[in-house]
Amino acid sequence: MKPSTFLFGQPLGDYAPLARRADELGFESVWVADHLAAPIEFAPTYPYRESGRPSFVAETPFADPLVLMGQLSAVTQKILLGIGVLVLPLRNPFVAAKAAATAQDLSNGRLLLGVGVGWMREEFDAVGEPFVRRAARMEEMLVVMNKLWTGEAVKHEGEWYRFDTLQMSPGVIRPIPILVGGSSEPALQRAARIADGWCGPPCSLADNIAHRTVIERALGPAGRDAKHFSYWVRSNEATSNDLIARYRDAGFEHLIVALPLALDSMAGKLEWLEQVANWYRE
Repeated sequence: MKPSTFLFGQPLGDYAPLARRADELGFESVWVADHLAAPIEFAPTYPYRESGRPSFVAETPFADPLVLMGQLSAVTQKILLGIGVLVLPLRNPFVAAKAAATAQDLSNGRLLLGVGVGWMREEFDAVGEPFVRRAARMEEMLVVMNKLWTGEAVKHEGEWYRFDTLQMSPGVIRPIPILVGGSSEPALQRAARIADGWCGPPCSLADNIAHRTVIERALGPAGRDAKHFSYWVRSNEATSNDLIARYRDAGFEHLIVALPLALDSMAGKLEWLEQVANWYRE
């Protein structure tokens, strides 16, 4: 197991030096979050906390994750660049496909594209995208995007998207791994059915094991090879060498730990990255 970190709510200028240092320290991956905008008032429907309220407020800074991937690819060499997760149904599939393909090619194939259906109806209303049946629409979006990523002449006729023969060039230099996010039963089943892996929200080790079990049981009936399916998990506990050891003992290969928001100096953030790298080596 190699270290992976989740960078959330950071000043936009901090991402590049943090990713560069994580790359130097041998981190496997660095991850960023996504939201287009945060309505000042919204219903408490966040699914991963009992309060229904997320960990961010309207003032929390969010970078466009695919633009940010371009910058991070320029300042790093080996580290994988993950989005956990892109709220795909908020976007047009052509725009998302072009941006993701550009990030994949500029990074020499290091993009990990986590996608999710989203939970905030108000954000969908603001951008004029339908909230109802967004999961089915996302699945069709991925079909469209995979066609476009071939770099060949393609056409499509579906429920939401239809176009005559066209070509998006260049195609991707190598396939973009698609990781489906979410921990609901439909999300876990969707990951097993259509994705290369699962990118989970922060939760306990017991819950992560339970979610993995649901996916494992669904892979066979979906005709998928469990050997080629990856689990990128996050914990809701504070990072420690004990936490990392427990996840390693549970058979997880990819544990993503979050940079604490309480760290407000670059020196403190870089020191934390070094400490995490040491814990993973123990």
